[in-house]
Amino acid sequence: MSLAEDAFIDARLAYWQRHITRTAASLVPPQTGPARAALGPVLDQLVAVYNLASGLVADLRQSADGSLATSDAGRDYLAQLAAALAHSNRAATHLSTAVMGVADIHRFASRPGMAVPVDSQLSVTLGHAAALRSLQRALEAITNPLADAQPGLGPASASAVVEQHRRAADSTGTHAVRRRP
Repeated sequence: MSLAEDAFIDARLAYWQRHITRTAASLVPPQTGPARAALGPVLDQLVAVYNLASGLVADLRQSADGSLATSDAGRDYLAQLAAALAHSNRAATHLSTAVMGVADIHRFASRPGMAVPVDSQLSVTLGHAAALRSLQRALEAITNPLADAQPGLGPASASAVVEQHRRAADSTGTHAVRRRP
């Protein structure tokens, strides 16, 4: 591995750390109020997370097609990008849930005599919080080398990466919740 390659990887990891941190900082909890005022900021947050994921995909493609993919450090870098991408995609999914909750709240609130369903308010709150956790995991994936990779032993295998993601998902303490029709 060359010093230039190390410097490139360090610079790219620092870039992604800044980008993920800025994106997470822009995720402020949604406010209630008129539909346009409440829905707009959540949609903007969803676009920011989508742009983050798109950038990660572009960097993965470019790096995988280059000479970087032939070195151990380069493969580790690609694995870190892939992990960050998986978490940022989860953040987008959670924000989509929050968007649907905000839309439900305003749909029901606009009808006279209709109470806002508690599950809609809960989906907004939980979806937004889960999106922030996913972005935090994306930042951790970029910041920390893969847990199963030992220095000097080469890159982690695909099964080790999958196992690390499974453990991270299991450690959150969240469980799937079924919504009533």
